[in-house]
Amino acid sequence: MEQKAAHTPAPWLIEWNAAQSGEGHYITDSKDMVELSRIAAVLFHDDADGETRANARLLAAAPELLAACKSMIEWDDRERDHAVDFSARMALCDAAFNAARAAIAKAKGGAA
Repeated sequence: MEQKAAHTPAPWLIEWNAAQSGEGHYITDSKDMVELSRIAAVLFHDDADGETRANARLLAAAPELLAACKSMIEWDDRERDHAVDFSARMALCDAAFNAARAAIAKAKGGAA
């Protein structure tokens, strides 16, 4: 039986331009954006290409990325166990890869 994650559960959200006098972003665990919901701060980085925002998106997607990786491992473990029927293995495969796609999209700033 898998242990409950020790980190703050998803979803993690981004409070844009709220840290360091507007030059950084907070990662929060709820839409109310109060101080107690802040998980991390991504402070301004000398970037012309939006690196600070990209870092914030990557941090906010961390729980989903972890969950997607775990799903892929679970699928791989089941795939090796041919006692599980093919349709169940394919359903796990589809779920794992869809979770990975959604987490990557969130990390890159697309629809999650």
